[in-house]
Amino acid sequence: MIRPSVFGSTALVLAAFSAFACAETRYLVQAGPGQLELFTKARPLEDALADPETDPRTRALLREVLQISEFANGAGLATKGNYEKYVDLDRSAVVYFLAGSRELSFEAKLWSFPIVGSFPYTGWFDYWEARAARERLQADGWDVYLRPVRAYSTGGWLNDPLLSTMLTGGDDAIRYLVNVVLHELTHSNFFIPDQATFNESLASFVGDQMADDYLVARFGAESEQVSLYRTDLEMSEARITVMAKAYKDLETLYASDQSKTEKRAKKRGILRTLRIDADLPYEPNNASLVGFKTYNSGQKELAALFVGCGRDWKRFFAVVKKLNQKSFPSPQLETLGPFLDGLAKAECPRVTLRK
Repeated sequence: MIRPSVFGSTALVLAAFSAFACAETRYLVQAGPGQLELFTKARPLEDALADPETDPRTRALLREVLQISEFANGAGLATKGNYEKYVDLDRSAVVYFLAGSRELSFEAKLWSFPIVGSFPYTGWFDYWEARAARERLQADGWDVYLRPVRAYSTGGWLNDPLLSTMLTGGDDAIRYLVNVVLHELTHSNFFIPDQATFNESLASFVGDQMADDYLVARFGAESEQVSLYRTDLEMSEARITVMAKAYKDLETLYASDQSKTEKRAKKRGILRTLRIDADLPYEPNNASLVGFKTYNSGQKELAALFVGCGRDWKRFFAVVKKLNQKSFPSPQLETLGPFLDGLAKAECPRVTLRK
C-alpha cells in the first residue's frame, strides 16, 4: 500500500507538545526523551548530503526531499522549516501507534492533552511502554491495535526533521517519500484540536493527490513512476473499499438486537473474511478499523471540493484554512461527508486569491 500513513502519522503531535506539559503520566515521561533524541541527532540536510559516509541512495532521496519541499511551497503547502534537517535512526520505526475501541461498538478510546485536545490514538517512542499500555487496555476489555510507524508530524508545534525511517529500501522509495512528506506537511499547516478524523483524512487526500501532481511534474505524465504510483493507489483504494464494507457490516451488527454471543461469533466471521479479502498482514479488530476510518473518511467529498476549486491547491487550502474548532458540529466528528459536502458547495466559489 503506497499510502504511508494508513494509521498513525500524527500520533506524535501529542508527544511533541506534551513533552513540555505538566501532567505526570507514563506516556508523557517516555515522550520527552524520545522527542529530545530526534532533535539531538538532527543535522542539516546539507551536512548529510556533503558527508562522504552518506550512501548514494540516501543522498539521492535527500535531494528529492529538497525538490518535494520546493514543489509543496509552490502549491501553497508551506514547509515552515520542516525537513531541513535529517536524523539517522538505528531502527525501522520512529514511534508505535496505539489505538483502542470497545469490543462490540466503534467507540474509540480517547486520550486527552492540554491545548492539543483529544485523540483516538497515541504514538509511543518506547516499544515496551507501548506494549504495557496495550496490555492495560486489553485487561480492561478494549480491542487494541499496536503497530510501528515510520513517519510523524508534530502538527506545526515544532520543526520536524526528515527521518531515516521515512526512506524505504524498495523500488517505491521515491513514490513513498513524496506521499509521506506531503502528508506530514499537511499536518504542519492544518491542525484542528479534537478533530482527528478530519486532520488525518485531509492529510491522506493531499498526500495521495499532490504526490501524483509532483510525480507528473518531476518525471512526466507517461513515466513509469507515475504509472506505478497510480497502480499503487488503485490497489490501496481496492483494499480501502473492502475495509469500508467490513466496517459498515460490523456497525450494522453492533446496532442490532442480537445477543452479545451472536455478535461476537458474527464479528469473528466478518473479521476473518476481511483479513483474507484485504490481504492484511495482521489480525483486524475494532481498533484497527477505527484507525482505518480515522485516515480514510470524506475522500470523495474532499475530491469534490478540490474539483470545485478548479483543482487549484492554493484555492483549496484557502478554504481549509478558514476552518477551526467552532466550524465542526461536534468534537471528533467521524462522518465527514455531509460536513465536507456543504463546505464544497458553500465556500469554494467565493474564494479569491491575490496574484
